[in-house]
Amino acid sequence: MDWILVGLQLLALLGIGSLFLFRKYLFSYSSEKGKNLATKEDVEEITRKVEGVKVEYVAEIERLKVDLSLFSRKNTILLDEKIRVFKRLQKRLVDFKKYCEAALGEYDERGEFHPNLQGLAEDVDKAALQHITALHEIEQEDFIFLSKKSRKILADLHHNCSMMCSMEIAIFSEESGSEMAKSSIPLYESAISNIDICLQSLYEELEFPSVGEQR
Repeated sequence: MDWILVGLQLLALLGIGSLFLFRKYLFSYSSEKGKNLATKEDVEEITRKVEGVKVEYVAEIERLKVDLSLFSRKNTILLDEKIRVFKRLQKRLVDFKKYCEAALGEYDERGEFHPNLQGLAEDVDKAALQHITALHEIEQEDFIFLSKKSRKILADLHHNCSMMCSMEIAIFSEESGSEMAKSSIPLYESAISNIDICLQSLYEELEFPSVGEQR
């Protein structure tokens, strides 16, 4: 009988112990499962945020690409127009320089092989005023594509050659060997120098890399 009671007590203790262990395991399992569930939710939230950042990043990159493409296209168009205007000005300035060199040959003793007014091509104007007027017309027509510096360069050239235009009016009414014609020689020499400066400055305005920079 005593053994039966002892056995029952042992069974009761084992049952209580098993119940306690099961409860502890169940609590531990539930807690771990809760942690795993929380971790999964955290990972999903982080993933959503990362994907959101990636989408924003890609969208920003695409926007920058579009902006860069538009900026590049605008610069290309602007450069093309600047080159077009430069070519027009270059043609006129070179013709003006040819005229000044021919005038020097006409009014100064520069040798028989030096160009003179009679040897100028037909498409080259034979008066400083015509060249200045043509340059001014280009400036007016393509004003928007000329920088402030370029406009000042052309204005300086116009100012420096204004006296030459006035003297030519007097020269054309006299013989080429007159004192008036000879006194104009420094003006033509100065004009040639100013034209060279103008051409160089206009070229620099195009912002092409120099030979040293290309190397």
